[in-house]
Amino acid sequence: MLLQTFSRLPLTLFACLTLAGTLAAGTKGEFRWENREAEGQADLFYGELPVLRYMYAYDDSTPERREETYKPFHHVFGPGTDQLISKGPGGHYTHHRGLYVGWNKTTAGDGKTYDFWHCRDGVHQRHVKFLEMEGGRDGGTMTALIHWNDPEGQPVVTETRTVRVSLPESIDRTAWQIDWQTKLESNRGEITLDGDRQHSGFQFRAANAVAEANSARYIRPQEFAQEAEAVQVNDRIEPDKHVDLGWLAMTYELDGKRYTVEYFENPALPSPSRYSERPYGRFGAFFVAKLSPKKPPLVMRYRVVVSTGEAPARDAIQARYEKFVSEIGADDGQTAAPGK
Repeated sequence: MLLQTFSRLPLTLFACLTLAGTLAAGTKGEFRWENREAEGQADLFYGELPVLRYMYAYDDSTPERREETYKPFHHVFGPGTDQLISKGPGGHYTHHRGLYVGWNKTTAGDGKTYDFWHCRDGVHQRHVKFLEMEGGRDGGTMTALIHWNDPEGQPVVTETRTVRVSLPESIDRTAWQIDWQTKLESNRGEITLDGDRQHSGFQFRAANAVAEANSARYIRPQEFAQEAEAVQVNDRIEPDKHVDLGWLAMTYELDGKRYTVEYFENPALPSPSRYSERPYGRFGAFFVAKLSPKKPPLVMRYRVVVSTGEAPARDAIQARYEKFVSEIGADDGQTAAPGK
């Protein structure tokens, strides 16, 4: 069903050929996966160009290896290049890694609270298996089963993560369209997903060089702040400021090239959705929600559009966001209860 849903996302042959023409010579116009199980790494290619790198190894043999592998994430390559534009372990805030999901205050039915953001004290997210991995001319899709485990290695939350990459329509630049779906289910009675906008939700972190230059700048919907510098909210004073934007875009330079990452959120998700942005290159949003074995799982839908070149105009991003919303529908079957 999930793949059928994604397959309905329109992709015209003209758009595909137009974008393919901007890519490096020799590109065949096919998405394909290369899974290196021994390394815990699966790469998605478009022709010979790298697109995504799913980092799913887990190794607790040493403290160093545990820190490097305590949660799976998706690296992003600059469209039309072989350059990683996202951050992995180490650097400024080691727990920030590419595209990733977590809540730092996950309270289970037994009253215990787990930090699935920093993954301290033995808490970790662990890839269990691939449920699907497919490629082709229209896109590349993977679905992974991931357990959010307690220090004893027992699952607290089960995540089913589906990531599909295709070529976006109506964009005159080299770009990837990443459709992200995370489904969360409880293994410990009623679970509360809580935390703060800096340490919870679905977020993206740019390469560490952006932090060294403090060079990330932002584009927002018309009704929100218009300055390019990051809006940094003090939650103790204004917890309900900078919420429910719907979309947010970050633009930055890396090794002489400019990249823009557009972040679209399903409006059917719990509200308020508190947005976070930092000049060092991390941004995204979080909300409070509850999981229960007696209710349908929490389904989180996002679209991330990554492009190379001059930053897109605000109106163009708005149009892409509205298209995303129309494709998923006003109600995406969101059933998890918002709030505490």
